[in-house]
Amino acid sequence: MAITWDKMPSSRLQTNNVFTLTTASQSTATFGAQTRQIRIATNSQVVGAFVKVGEASGVTASSGNDAMIGSNVVDYVTVTPGQKAAVVGQTAAGILTITEME
Repeated sequence: MAITWDKMPSSRLQTNNVFTLTTASQSTATFGAQTRQIRIATNSQVVGAFVKVGEASGVTASSGNDAMIGSNVVDYVTVTPGQKAAVVGQTAAGILTITEME
């Protein structure tokens, strides 16, 4: 019997945001009209980061209430065009990227 591999679902990469983490919230620009998903990735120096997606009128991430992501992690999140994402580091260390997907 032959082994078959299903194709992996994929998306087009769009705008990429690179954040050097600090303990203050930082946000992306408003997501584009075709953005339905974002890719969040961290490097090995991240101790912990908190991510929040919300309306463009003002989204702020906080360590007490938002989704935590650790080091060397890639995650995908469904979003709506016109929203923003915000990030804050548990410590001021590491790089986190948010890439819009089409």
